[in-house]
Amino acid sequence: MAVREMDELVQNGLDRALEIMALAAHNSFRFESRNTIKMLVADKEEMEAIAEFCFSLADMSPLSARDGRHVMELIKEPCALLLIGDSRKSPYNYNCGACGFRTCAELNRAEETDSLLAIGPSCQFKNININIAANAAAYMAWRLGLYCRVFSTLAFAAKALGIIDTDLVVCVSVSAAKKDPYFDRHQFWTDEYWDEVFENEFPTFTRGFIGAVEKED
Repeated sequence: MAVREMDELVQNGLDRALEIMALAAHNSFRFESRNTIKMLVADKEEMEAIAEFCFSLADMSPLSARDGRHVMELIKEPCALLLIGDSRKSPYNYNCGACGFRTCAELNRAEETDSLLAIGPSCQFKNININIAANAAAYMAWRLGLYCRVFSTLAFAAKALGIIDTDLVVCVSVSAAKKDPYFDRHQFWTDEYWDEVFENEFPTFTRGFIGAVEKED
Protein backbone atom coordinates (compact mmCIF):
# COMPACT_ATOMS: atom_id res chain seq x y z
CA MET A 1 0.00 0.00 0.00
CA ALA A 2 1.37 3.43 -0.95
CA VAL A 3 2.16 5.80 1.89
CA ARG A 4 0.20 9.04 1.78
CA GLU A 5 1.66 12.08 3.46
CA MET A 6 -0.24 14.47 5.73
CA ASP A 7 -0.51 17.25 3.12
CA GLU A 8 -2.22 14.89 0.69
CA LEU A 9 -4.55 13.58 3.38
CA VAL A 10 -5.54 17.09 4.46
CA GLN A 11 -6.21 18.29 0.90
CA ASN A 12 -8.22 15.18 0.02
CA GLY A 13 -10.17 15.55 3.26
CA LEU A 14 -10.92 19.19 2.45
CA ASP A 15 -12.16 18.25 -1.01
CA ARG A 16 -14.50 15.62 0.42
CA ALA A 17 -15.65 18.01 3.13
CA LEU A 18 -16.69 20.56 0.49
CA GLU A 19 -18.81 17.92 -1.20
CA ILE A 20 -20.52 17.09 2.10
CA MET A 21 -21.05 20.81 2.81
CA ALA A 22 -22.66 21.19 -0.62
CA LEU A 23 -24.88 18.20 0.09
CA ALA A 24 -26.00 19.71 3.41
CA ALA A 25 -26.73 23.03 1.68
CA HIS A 26 -28.63 21.27 -1.11
CA ASN A 27 -30.91 19.49 1.34
CA SER A 28 -31.35 22.35 3.80
CA PHE A 29 -34.65 23.85 2.63
CA ARG A 30 -37.77 23.11 0.66
CA PHE A 31 -40.12 25.95 -0.29
CA GLU A 32 -42.69 24.05 -2.34
CA SER A 33 -39.98 21.42 -3.00
CA ARG A 34 -38.22 23.86 -5.34
CA ASN A 35 -34.49 23.88 -4.85
CA THR A 36 -33.15 26.45 -7.30
CA ILE A 37 -29.78 27.35 -5.76
CA LYS A 38 -26.55 27.04 -7.69
CA MET A 39 -23.30 26.00 -6.01
CA LEU A 40 -19.67 25.76 -7.01
CA VAL A 41 -16.27 25.68 -5.34
CA ALA A 42 -13.64 28.32 -6.03
CA ASP A 43 -10.07 27.14 -5.48
CA LYS A 44 -6.89 29.13 -4.97
CA GLU A 45 -6.63 30.45 -8.53
CA GLU A 46 -10.10 31.98 -8.38
CA MET A 47 -9.45 33.15 -4.82
CA GLU A 48 -6.43 35.14 -5.99
CA ALA A 49 -8.62 36.93 -8.53
CA ILE A 50 -11.24 37.57 -5.84
CA ALA A 51 -8.57 39.00 -3.54
CA GLU A 52 -7.32 41.37 -6.24
CA PHE A 53 -10.86 42.53 -7.01
CA CYS A 54 -11.62 43.19 -3.35
CA PHE A 55 -8.38 45.10 -2.89
CA SER A 56 -9.21 47.22 -5.95
CA LEU A 57 -12.23 48.56 -4.04
CA ALA A 58 -10.10 50.05 -1.26
CA ASP A 59 -11.20 53.64 -1.86
CA MET A 60 -14.87 52.69 -1.93
CA SER A 61 -14.99 49.79 0.52
CA PRO A 62 -12.22 49.47 3.13
CA LEU A 63 -13.91 46.30 4.39
CA SER A 64 -13.50 44.67 0.97
CA ALA A 65 -9.85 45.67 0.80
CA ARG A 66 -9.24 44.15 4.20
CA ASP A 67 -10.89 40.90 3.16
CA GLY A 68 -8.82 40.88 -0.04
CA ARG A 69 -5.64 41.00 2.01
CA HIS A 70 -7.08 38.28 4.22
CA VAL A 71 -7.65 35.96 1.24
CA MET A 72 -3.99 36.24 0.24
CA GLU A 73 -3.11 34.89 3.68
CA LEU A 74 -5.77 32.17 3.49
CA ILE A 75 -4.41 30.65 0.31
CA LYS A 76 -1.05 29.94 1.91
CA GLU A 77 -2.69 26.88 3.50
CA PRO A 78 -5.45 24.48 2.33
CA CYS A 79 -8.66 26.47 1.78
CA ALA A 80 -11.54 27.00 -0.62
CA LEU A 81 -14.76 28.96 -1.09
CA LEU A 82 -18.16 27.34 -1.47
CA LEU A 83 -20.25 29.81 -3.49
CA ILE A 84 -24.03 29.61 -3.17
CA GLY A 85 -26.29 31.68 -5.42
CA ASP A 86 -29.78 31.95 -6.80
CA SER A 87 -31.99 33.93 -9.15
CA ARG A 88 -33.72 37.02 -7.78
CA LYS A 89 -37.11 36.03 -9.27
CA SER A 90 -39.89 34.18 -7.49
CA PRO A 91 -41.35 30.90 -8.80
CA TYR A 92 -43.59 30.55 -5.75
CA ASN A 93 -46.60 32.79 -6.42
CA TYR A 94 -46.90 33.46 -2.70
CA ASN A 95 -47.76 37.13 -3.38
CA CYS A 96 -46.57 37.97 0.13
CA GLY A 97 -45.53 41.53 -0.69
CA ALA A 98 -42.27 41.36 1.32
CA CYS A 99 -40.26 42.36 -1.77
CA GLY A 100 -42.25 45.58 -2.10
CA PHE A 101 -44.45 44.41 -4.97
CA ARG A 102 -48.05 43.27 -4.65
CA THR A 103 -47.50 40.01 -6.55
CA CYS A 104 -44.66 37.72 -7.56
CA ALA A 105 -45.52 38.44 -11.20
CA GLU A 106 -44.91 42.17 -10.64
CA LEU A 107 -41.57 41.43 -8.97
CA ASN A 108 -40.50 39.21 -11.84
CA ARG A 109 -41.36 41.91 -14.40
CA ALA A 110 -39.62 44.68 -12.46
CA GLU A 111 -36.62 46.44 -13.94
CA GLU A 112 -33.41 45.02 -12.53
CA THR A 113 -31.07 47.07 -10.35
CA ASP A 114 -27.47 45.90 -10.48
CA SER A 115 -25.54 46.83 -7.34
CA LEU A 116 -22.19 45.70 -5.99
CA LEU A 117 -23.84 43.20 -3.66
CA ALA A 118 -26.59 41.72 -5.80
CA ILE A 119 -29.08 42.14 -8.61
CA GLY A 120 -32.49 43.19 -7.34
CA PRO A 121 -35.27 43.54 -6.52
CA SER A 122 -35.41 40.01 -5.17
CA CYS A 123 -37.79 37.53 -3.61
CA GLN A 124 -37.45 37.37 0.15
CA PHE A 125 -37.73 33.59 0.07
CA LYS A 126 -34.81 33.36 -2.36
CA ASN A 127 -32.67 35.35 0.08
CA ILE A 128 -33.84 33.12 2.92
CA ASN A 129 -32.97 30.06 0.83
CA ILE A 130 -29.36 30.93 0.16
CA ASN A 131 -28.77 31.99 3.75
CA ILE A 132 -30.25 28.78 5.11
CA ALA A 133 -28.04 26.89 2.66
CA ALA A 134 -24.94 28.84 3.75
CA ASN A 135 -25.71 28.18 7.41
CA ALA A 136 -26.15 24.47 6.72
CA ALA A 137 -22.83 24.35 4.86
CA ALA A 138 -21.02 26.27 7.62
CA TYR A 139 -22.50 24.01 10.29
CA MET A 140 -21.33 20.94 8.41
CA ALA A 141 -17.85 22.45 8.06
CA TRP A 142 -17.77 22.96 11.82
CA ARG A 143 -18.93 19.39 12.43
CA LEU A 144 -16.08 18.19 10.20
CA GLY A 145 -13.50 20.17 12.14
CA LEU A 146 -12.85 22.86 9.55
CA TYR A 147 -12.48 26.55 10.22
CA CYS A 148 -15.13 28.51 8.36
CA ARG A 149 -16.76 31.88 7.95
CA VAL A 150 -19.60 33.22 5.80
CA PHE A 151 -18.62 36.21 3.63
CA SER A 152 -20.59 38.66 1.52
CA THR A 153 -17.52 40.56 0.26
CA LEU A 154 -15.88 37.52 -1.30
CA ALA A 155 -19.23 36.42 -2.68
CA PHE A 156 -20.00 39.65 -4.51
CA ALA A 157 -16.43 39.69 -5.86
CA ALA A 158 -17.01 36.21 -7.32
CA LYS A 159 -20.25 37.46 -8.87
CA ALA A 160 -18.59 40.55 -10.36
CA LEU A 161 -15.81 38.42 -11.87
CA GLY A 162 -18.30 36.01 -13.44
CA ILE A 163 -17.09 33.05 -11.40
CA ILE A 164 -20.71 32.39 -10.48
CA ASP A 165 -23.59 33.64 -12.64
CA THR A 166 -26.46 34.32 -10.25
CA ASP A 167 -28.34 37.40 -9.05
CA LEU A 168 -27.81 36.68 -5.36
CA VAL A 169 -24.73 35.05 -3.87
CA VAL A 170 -23.10 34.26 -0.53
CA CYS A 171 -20.01 32.21 0.19
CA VAL A 172 -18.69 29.94 2.91
CA SER A 173 -14.93 30.16 3.23
CA VAL A 174 -13.31 27.06 4.73
CA SER A 175 -9.76 26.46 5.86
CA ALA A 176 -7.65 23.57 7.11
CA ALA A 177 -4.97 25.93 8.42
CA LYS A 178 -2.90 25.24 11.49
CA LYS A 179 -4.93 27.78 13.46
CA ASP A 180 -8.25 29.56 12.98
CA PRO A 181 -7.58 32.34 10.43
CA TYR A 182 -10.96 34.07 10.52
CA PHE A 183 -11.09 36.18 13.65
CA ASP A 184 -7.96 38.29 13.59
CA ARG A 185 -8.49 40.08 10.28
CA HIS A 186 -7.94 43.49 11.87
CA GLN A 187 -4.25 42.71 11.60
CA PHE A 188 -4.60 44.04 8.05
CA TRP A 189 -5.70 47.46 9.32
CA THR A 190 -3.09 49.35 11.27
CA ASP A 191 -4.15 52.25 13.46
CA GLU A 192 -2.57 54.61 10.93
CA TYR A 193 -4.55 53.04 8.09
CA TRP A 194 -7.79 53.35 10.05
CA ASP A 195 -7.11 57.00 10.78
CA GLU A 196 -6.25 57.81 7.17
CA VAL A 197 -9.15 55.96 5.52
CA PHE A 198 -11.88 56.98 7.90
CA GLU A 199 -10.76 60.59 8.01
CA ASN A 200 -11.03 60.77 4.23
CA GLU A 201 -13.98 58.51 3.50
CA PHE A 202 -16.11 58.73 6.65
CA PRO A 203 -15.38 62.07 8.34
CA THR A 204 -18.46 61.83 10.60
CA PHE A 205 -17.64 58.35 11.84
CA THR A 206 -15.07 56.76 14.11
CA ARG A 207 -13.61 53.29 14.45
CA GLY A 208 -15.82 50.61 15.98
CA PHE A 209 -15.44 46.89 16.57
CA ILE A 210 -16.09 45.78 12.98
CA GLY A 211 -16.46 49.01 11.10
CA ALA A 212 -17.63 52.55 11.61
CA VAL A 213 -20.01 53.95 14.22
CA GLU A 214 -21.37 57.45 14.56
CA LYS A 215 -19.56 59.76 16.92
CA GLU A 216 -21.38 60.69 20.08
CA ASP A 217 -22.13 64.37 20.70
